Formats: sequence, structure tokens, C-alpha cells
Amino acid sequence: MALRVVEQEGLSDVGRQREANEDSYVLADPVFVVADGMGGAQAGEVASRTAAEVFQETHDGGGTPEE
Repeated sequence: MALRVVEQEGLSDVGRQREANEDSYVLADPVFVVADGMGGAQAGEVASRTAAEVFQETHDGGGTPEE
């Protein structure tokens, strides 16, 4: 059986049309979360950051979002 080695990295870029980067991501092998800030939608950066943080807390703590 072959051993597979996987390296993970994340990168997000503001691009050319926006002043702020609203995207968030979580690298939690084997799960990778990408939360899109919706390109200038009201509080998009808050929504994407909250989604990533809730996932990370749930994943790390073994709980559910309801907890």
C-alpha cells in the first residue's frame, strides 16, 4: 500500500476590484472550509469570518453548532 503525503496551504487575495478581502478559510485536514465574503455584500467579512470560526470551534471541540 502506497503512503500518500499531502501538504495543505491556504491563500486568499483581495483581487483588483475590492479594497478589503472578505474571504475566510480553515484548513482542518481532512476538511477544508472556504467561506466567501460575497464581494462587497453588507457585512460579508463578518459572515465569512463567523462561519469559519464556528466551524473551527465545533471541529476542535467535537461539539455541534447548537452547543
